[in-house]
Amino acid sequence: MKRLTAVLVVLYTGLAFANSTPQQYLQDLSKLPMHERQNAVDRFLGDFPTNPVLTDSDSVLMVYVGPGRELHLVGDFTDWQPRIAMTHVPGTDLWYHAMDLPPESRLDYKFTRDGSWILDPRNPLTCTGGFGPNSELRGRDYETPAFMKTVSTSVCRLDTLHVPTPQLGGSREVVVVTPPGADGPERRYLLVHDGLEYIALADLVKALAWLSAGPAMLPICVCVPPVRRTEEYATDLQDDFGRFIVDSLIPQIEKRYGERGPWGSMGASYGGEISLYLARRYPEHFDRVAVMSPAIAPAQHQGVEVLDPASLKLYVNWGIYDIQPLIPACEGFVNILKEKGFEHMVEVKPQGHSWGFWRDSLIPALRYLYAP
Repeated sequence: MKRLTAVLVVLYTGLAFANSTPQQYLQDLSKLPMHERQNAVDRFLGDFPTNPVLTDSDSVLMVYVGPGRELHLVGDFTDWQPRIAMTHVPGTDLWYHAMDLPPESRLDYKFTRDGSWILDPRNPLTCTGGFGPNSELRGRDYETPAFMKTVSTSVCRLDTLHVPTPQLGGSREVVVVTPPGADGPERRYLLVHDGLEYIALADLVKALAWLSAGPAMLPICVCVPPVRRTEEYATDLQDDFGRFIVDSLIPQIEKRYGERGPWGSMGASYGGEISLYLARRYPEHFDRVAVMSPAIAPAQHQGVEVLDPASLKLYVNWGIYDIQPLIPACEGFVNILKEKGFEHMVEVKPQGHSWGFWRDSLIPALRYLYAP
């Protein structure tokens, strides 16, 4: 027995991973005597100090170190429900869980420890969403957008305007982002829903500055915030919001910056729904849309069927780990686009319903909609 124990201690010192996956190593800790497990864990943590622990396969190992009675892993891959209970190694302060994810994945997540939500202390990467920062899981083959890795010498111009909203009451603080480069009548407008979040959480300004070095004539982005988001974008106030855009916002912007032809419209989630609504309801004003993880109502399916396919160009995406009820609606909508012959681009990525995903979508969306 003493000889067997000695062999196990040598085997699980962190020097034998060539013959054992990190997950198997942790599973086999139960074969060690209780008093020796923490030392083996400490050696493991020395070899793998950060999350996620990635292997050559699609397996991702998540590790947590610390006290607790219950620990769950939650995120885009669980619909933010505490469905994954972390496995505790008795006699140690280590918890772990292994799962298979596509190597190109980028996902938001947190831990819940005894009911409290916490960031991953072993992962320095975070991504801020509408409810604050989340830890960010990057798969082995995930590529950070180029505009996030470089510093552009070009600078966008930002103007803040206060636009009256008689259709909805009060006024809106609208930010107009003009990309660098020569201006001209071919430069269009892009209406950006949840516009202030696209600036703050998706780095829209940085993306436009980086893209300005390319051949595309980038649009002037008119970033509009909602006040009663669900009602204005998707339910009772949708018609009033549409009238605000067409009767108040567009005339004021074009009076100040000039008429430039039909607009584009871009939004995520409910912002995608209102983008499609505007294109369907006001085809004379909108000729291209980018919708990211859109919540598409049946009315937009029906409306696009009667539009002239030559009148609208569309970029559509969603994530494998998106809000699950959205995915069939997106797939059905894309089928209509194909059947009717609309010019469109579709991307499905191993990401979730998050501002990190929509940030990563800016470059392909803008390049496609405004290709020279």
